[in-house]
Amino acid sequence: MSKIINKNKRANSRLDFKSIDIFTKSKRSQVTIFIILALILVVSIALIYVVIRKPTISISPEDNPQAYIEKCARDYVKEALDILMPQGSYIEPRNYKLYKDVKVGYLCYTREFYETCKNQEPMLIEHIEKEVIGYIEPRMQNCFSNLRRELEKKNYDIDMQSMNISVEIKPEKVFITINRKLQLIKNEQTRNYETFKAQILSPVYELSVIALKIMNGESLGCGYDYVNEMMLYSNYDIKKFVTGDSTKIYTLKDKISQQELKFAIRSCVVPPGL
Repeated sequence: MSKIINKNKRANSRLDFKSIDIFTKSKRSQVTIFIILALILVVSIALIYVVIRKPTISISPEDNPQAYIEKCARDYVKEALDILMPQGSYIEPRNYKLYKDVKVGYLCYTREFYETCKNQEPMLIEHIEKEVIGYIEPRMQNCFSNLRRELEKKNYDIDMQSMNISVEIKPEKVFITINRKLQLIKNEQTRNYETFKAQILSPVYELSVIALKIMNGESLGCGYDYVNEMMLYSNYDIKKFVTGDSTKIYTLKDKISQQELKFAIRSCVVPPGL
């Protein structure tokens, strides 16, 4: 009888050890799974950060003065367009309608009732080019001054002549050309630069062409069929909002880049109460 009891005890003991072993392995498996899931989560977050985060490119003035200046030009032209496009093509609008806390410049305007508006910028694209040049010119001077300081720290002798900037707005692109003679001398080696060229992608040309059509329609016939215009230009969205004083706010949006050109028009206004 005692032998049978001892056998049962040994059997139960083996079962207990097996249970403990299975439990331990289960715990280890769970920990391993959690570790794998945590690693997957960390890697996924890192990949998302790398994909979404814009790459930062540091350009050394000493190694590549031309690339340094051209990056300056691209950055400031983008900045200028970001400012003027929501403001009716003006960096600092003088005649404007305040709309959603933004000074939207009038591109076609009349003070009188019943009269059609007068086109304020018949050469709209050329006007925008001048606005961009006026904005970037002092900032490009600062870029060249910074370039000089950095190179002088590296014991360069520098000869820098006067600067001339041109901006050309073309279909889908904006071209920037900076003419400035720059001579760098160090250790009896000379580097010469004369022209710095850059370009950016932008729908400002196409949006300006549509704006000109709307301005001409408003100045000739008190309105423009912008719905039909959207059928002709399927890549662009055109909206019109009429304010309480009968000012029309047009918003032209490029569907691909999501960039917008806003402008105001006051034309053929009927006096209040009529």
